[in-house]
Amino acid sequence: MGLFSNFFQQNECSLGAQPRSGWSWSLSVNGMPVAHVSWEDVTKALDGLCPHEDSFVILEQRKGQDYWFIQSAVALTGPHTGEYVVGVGWNDDKGRHYMERCGGAGRAVDMFRAAWQGKTLDFSGFEDQSDQLPGDS
Repeated sequence: MGLFSNFFQQNECSLGAQPRSGWSWSLSVNGMPVAHVSWEDVTKALDGLCPHEDSFVILEQRKGQDYWFIQSAVALTGPHTGEYVVGVGWNDDKGRHYMERCGGAGRAVDMFRAAWQGKTLDFSGFEDQSDQLPGDS
């Protein structure tokens, strides 16, 4: 596992690593879809993440079989217990990708806001977790 910057350089990642401009958003909170997604829905969902139970937020873009998403949860166990885990995943012609970083609530909100606004995301400190994805069935 290496830092995202190494992954980006080695694999010459496409712009698929970034939110897809012009694609609509869908929001899922603890597995339940939210209708008519707004930024207020996203921040409310992030505020509702619980450090004592399994809760998660996924903001996703999908067009056919192509997708891009950002997700967050609070780590319940391990060395990062209580920290917000932010993951970003997408697919492109090179396959499926997933990057992850642990940190505070503010960092999670900043990443979601940047994605929502279509800004270029900074993946400093993210680790490539693509090899942890389950195989295609």
